Amino acid sequence: MPVTLSPLPAGRVDLIADLTLPPEQHEFSAPPAQALAKARGRRDGHLIREGDHTVGFFGIDPDYPEAHDFAEAGSIGLRMFSIDHRHQGRGIASAACRLLRDYLCQEYPQAHACYLTVNHRNPRARAAYLAGGFIDTGADYLGGGAGPQHILRLALTDTPAG
Repeated sequence: MPVTLSPLPAGRVDLIADLTLPPEQHEFSAPPAQALAKARGRRDGHLIREGDHTVGFFGIDPDYPEAHDFAEAGSIGLRMFSIDHRHQGRGIASAACRLLRDYLCQEYPQAHACYLTVNHRNPRARAAYLAGGFIDTGADYLGGGAGPQHILRLALTDTPAG
C-alpha cells in the first residue's frame, strides 16, 4: 500500500494514541502521543499513513532556529519522527522520508530548509533520513540527552544555506 503524509487534525491526538515504540528505542524518542504532550514550544503534528492506517508520526517545529544555533533563520525542524513498532522493518520510514521534501514545501512554503538531529547510535534512522534526501552537515549536536547526534539538513528550496 502507498505511504502518504498528512497533517494531524486539530484535537485528534487519538489518531496517534496507539502508536508505540520498542523499548530499545525509548532512549531516542518517546511514543508519539507522549512526545507531543511533553514537547516544549509549538509543534505541528503530521501523520504517516499506509493506506487507511496511521503507522507513524512526526512533528515540525517552526521555531527550530530559535533553539538551535546551527539552523539558519527561515528553516524548520523535524522532530519526533517514529514508526509504530508493528510496522517497522518494512521500508515505511524510508518511503516517508522520500516524501518529506515535496510535502514540507507544500505545508511550509516559507521554509527553505528542514533540520533534524539523529543519535550516533541510531544508524537505521540516519539511513532512512539520508535516503529521503537529507544531507549530513558533518557537525554534531551535543545537547541531546542520549549522547552526540548528527545534524542533518534537507534543502526545501534552491536557496543556499545561510
